Amino acid sequence: MTTKKDVNFDLKQLRSFLEIMQENSFTKASRKLKIGQATISHHIQHLEEMLGVSLFDRNSKNVSLTPEGGIVKEFAENLFHDFEALQQRLCGEIFGGTLHIAASTIPAAYLLPEIIADMKSPDIHFTVAASDSREAIELVKEGKADMGIVGRRVQHPSLAWSHIYSDEIVLASPPDAPDRIRRDELLELPIISREKGSGTRNAAEGFLASLDILPSDLKIVYECTSTDGVKESVIKGIGYAFISRLAIERELDLGLLKTVSLKGLPVKRDFYMVCQKSRKNIATVKKFREKLENKTS
Repeated sequence: MTTKKDVNFDLKQLRSFLEIMQENSFTKASRKLKIGQATISHHIQHLEEMLGVSLFDRNSKNVSLTPEGGIVKEFAENLFHDFEALQQRLCGEIFGGTLHIAASTIPAAYLLPEIIADMKSPDIHFTVAASDSREAIELVKEGKADMGIVGRRVQHPSLAWSHIYSDEIVLASPPDAPDRIRRDELLELPIISREKGSGTRNAAEGFLASLDILPSDLKIVYECTSTDGVKESVIKGIGYAFISRLAIERELDLGLLKTVSLKGLPVKRDFYMVCQKSRKNIATVKKFREKLENKTS
């Protein structure tokens, strides 16, 4: 039974081997690599001893490969090609692959589709996980998402943040509602509310607090866990709702909804892109951020 010889070489030795072939000269290769000719000769000697074959035909006046040297040449070229591709991926220079996005419900439904359509390419595949901002941030922190689009910021040493969109919370109503109401009139209106924990609801409650109004002071007639459900309920005349302007742009253009003026409205709500600092320079992430910033600038 034969024992396989341990293979022990480094990239410098293979680089010397390839440079000799490219320059057709030991001397020229040593000058190009800025190493001594004795060193480059030692590299080749080590490779030959380790592999147990001759790489060059010593009987030729020119540098020519033996059949075994041709096999090593193909191996070395493939190895350096793969190594370069590895470096590019680690440095974020390759555009493509799968981009995993975690987003809160408003950007997931009303902001990201346009960007994804604009970036449509056979080289890239998108997955979007819609959740609340807290869950989306956790997915990014755990490395389960390449980036997040969320409505809140939290400080964490591993995260990098970019402001990408300023939305507004407005009071939406059917088209036949009054154009303007007072604080006391708000307390008498039927209100359709998002569920607890919703970013839209949190923003609305912050606005109400500025008017010294508790959520319990309102006449909540319906609570819904989806923005689309809230929109349809307002269109059907069930009540009024605090909602993202981004979410109702189409309905406003079609005249299906209107916004009611009330002191303190609209309320600005910012959205942010978040990713791990180690991934912020990945080519696909950078391109997506650029598309977001161009849309929202």
